[in-house]
Amino acid sequence: MQWFIRFFLVFSLTVSLLIFGWKSPVVGKSNLDHLHNSPLSPTLTIRFGDQQWELPLHQVGFDGIDPTTLDRQAFMTWLRLEVEKKVNRTPQSAHYKNRELVPHRLGVQVDRDQVWQWLDSIHDYLQQPVELPVIWLQPSLTTDKLKSLKQQLLGSYVTYYNPNNRNRSHNIRLSTDAIDHVVLLPGEIFSFNQVVGPRSIKKGYRPARVIVKGEFSEGIGGGICQTSSTLFNGVDQAGLHIVQRVSHSKQVTYVPKHRDATVSWGGPDFKFQNQLNEPILIVATMKNGGLKVMIYGPKTIQFKPRMIPSS
Repeated sequence: MQWFIRFFLVFSLTVSLLIFGWKSPVVGKSNLDHLHNSPLSPTLTIRFGDQQWELPLHQVGFDGIDPTTLDRQAFMTWLRLEVEKKVNRTPQSAHYKNRELVPHRLGVQVDRDQVWQWLDSIHDYLQQPVELPVIWLQPSLTTDKLKSLKQQLLGSYVTYYNPNNRNRSHNIRLSTDAIDHVVLLPGEIFSFNQVVGPRSIKKGYRPARVIVKGEFSEGIGGGICQTSSTLFNGVDQAGLHIVQRVSHSKQVTYVPKHRDATVSWGGPDFKFQNQLNEPILIVATMKNGGLKVMIYGPKTIQFKPRMIPSS
């Protein structure tokens, strides 16, 4: 009896197929296009300037339908490694290089908060490339501000040297060039040793007379204390805050008594702070045996100059 039932079922199925026919499913081009453009394979395209990034969102867990399936942390990691790495940059203040003004450059930073908000309605950003939201960062010192620093002379001082003493004059020039056109922002501290750097033969300094423990001797970089002493008197006249100053162990001839500032790499340093409300500019020049240091600021600067003895 069972074999008869099985035979009947198979026979009925065979007859049905012969009568009505059977067609296999066909996946045509239109079906493939629909599959490719379906929300199952979305790609986010981001642009910034001439740069473009594409992220197939299935790589960060998005199922193409529900925004909550998107792994936000994975997405932000991709943003940091692929996009921010090429976009983010710190601002660059205007400055002088070899006495030539170098304009400022704005910084830029990806607006992560705004990108994060995209993820709540990610479908709205898949139709076409979207512009990357960024935050533009201002530098500490703009080009216009730097240009304004020579509007007002705050203090100046001149000392004299023997240009025939070639080694000493050479050392003075190297250290003078190092401090020339240095800008100090409000609150910043100037360190002579840090700005001038080590006084070595490798850096071009020559042996000349120095004072060590009250005695004259030869040393590499002899003469630079005249630069630091001239600078001290200029900034003191401008009313700037003296942070550190040490006098020589023996009286020098280029400034009045107790108006000097000895410096030594790894030893005494001359430091002062710009406690004023605006940036200041140091200008240092040498000409015909005279070393002059001038301190400048904009018209809006508030300062109280001091009376100091001349050299």
